Amino acid sequence: MDKSFILKKFKIDKLCIKVDKKQLIKKGEKRAQQIPIDKITEYHPVKRNAVKMICAQESHMIPQLLPLRHKRMMQNYFSFLRGTVEVMVYDFLHTGKQTNIPVMICGDAHLNNFGFFASPERDLLFGLNDFDEARVGNWEFDLKRLMVSADLAGEINGYSKHDVHKILKKTAKSYKKGIKHANSLKVLKRYYRSYNIKELLEFAKDDKQMRKILKKIAKKAPHHNSNQVVKKHTEMVNGELRFKVDPPRAKKLNSQEYKKILDAFNQYRKNVSPAIRVLLSNFKVIDIIRYSVGVGSFGTRCYLVLLKGKDGSNLVLQIKEAVPCKYELLSMTIDEAKAQEAAEGKRVITGQEILQTFFDPFLGYTKTSDRCFYVRQFRDMKDSIDLTKLDKKSFGAYTRLCAFVLAAAHYQSPTAPMIYGYIKKSKKFSKKMTNWAEAYSEQVRQDYKAFKKYLHHA
Repeated sequence: MDKSFILKKFKIDKLCIKVDKKQLIKKGEKRAQQIPIDKITEYHPVKRNAVKMICAQESHMIPQLLPLRHKRMMQNYFSFLRGTVEVMVYDFLHTGKQTNIPVMICGDAHLNNFGFFASPERDLLFGLNDFDEARVGNWEFDLKRLMVSADLAGEINGYSKHDVHKILKKTAKSYKKGIKHANSLKVLKRYYRSYNIKELLEFAKDDKQMRKILKKIAKKAPHHNSNQVVKKHTEMVNGELRFKVDPPRAKKLNSQEYKKILDAFNQYRKNVSPAIRVLLSNFKVIDIIRYSVGVGSFGTRCYLVLLKGKDGSNLVLQIKEAVPCKYELLSMTIDEAKAQEAAEGKRVITGQEILQTFFDPFLGYTKTSDRCFYVRQFRDMKDSIDLTKLDKKSFGAYTRLCAFVLAAAHYQSPTAPMIYGYIKKSKKFSKKMTNWAEAYSEQVRQDYKAFKKYLHHA
């Protein structure tokens, strides 16, 4: 298969089909006859070398960070899944059928890529919160990745296979319910729809543990801001505020690197909206550091920028490398990846703007001479639910919530009525999706063991 399948076969203009909603639904119904649920959930054992694929992807990363990356990845099966999205995309595209119903997808919709974030009005919202792999693609990949992550996380939490099976079926049903609900809304109402903390508390009114967790997040999330970052990650050096250094994760830049990122930040200032440009004129850059985060993106080039306002206030922005989708990196040289990076920052923020509806006003993109980046606030009211702290009932409620919200995000694409047409009459949708997720979870376990063996002998 052509390595550019994802981005070049499916482009944004593929979402702007000039037919009405009823016609799109009929197209979905017809697609369900041509490529039924049985076909897209038919599991085929894969024939490839996951270790080589992971190593190929990591060849584009900072070598000094790989030991820490591996430590994070190998904590358990779920963390391994988080760090190997390229393997699952490869398997998805090379085994079995796809619906070929294009929508804007997250591309990495596992359970830990949902969370809380602030609206511009400072309300606490819930939704997808990672878009490094965002692209126009097949909706079912997002749902399959979500369900596999739920299967593996449920196992780690000690739930029985029988209980996890039931959770997965209800997760798929919740996605179908979310598609049906989104389909019932008018376009503008759907566009402005968001899910705030008050609505989630109502959603969990009969779940004491979930309500307790949500109330705790509602209380502490507003304190996740630049001032907290400054307090935790900076210190006074010769009378000046500077980021703390803790290599290899938090590394000071040499003068040449510093200038390169500073120039990129100044370019970012020119790319943002006039309102944010004016706002940023109140701040000056105090320090920049390379600071790595996450699991899947740990090892890429990521920086924190400390800004001081004219009134003494603090602002911390993150400049994160926007690499080509990890599946594409499998067959790219480093030079080819750099050449394609020019448009990757725009891809990432476009995905976020479509899927998240209310997004960070500081969101923007920039580039250096050889790499592309996107920019956002660092930890601005961001929080997430610790899956390991959930009992079986709350875990099931959370997976259903994520599936419902995922469906709503997919329905921001004009082509989404095709999904509704495709799944609305299927009585075995949840069963078939669950069976596929359970089969693929076993593949993840095998790949984990193979990579663990490789690291032991490396």
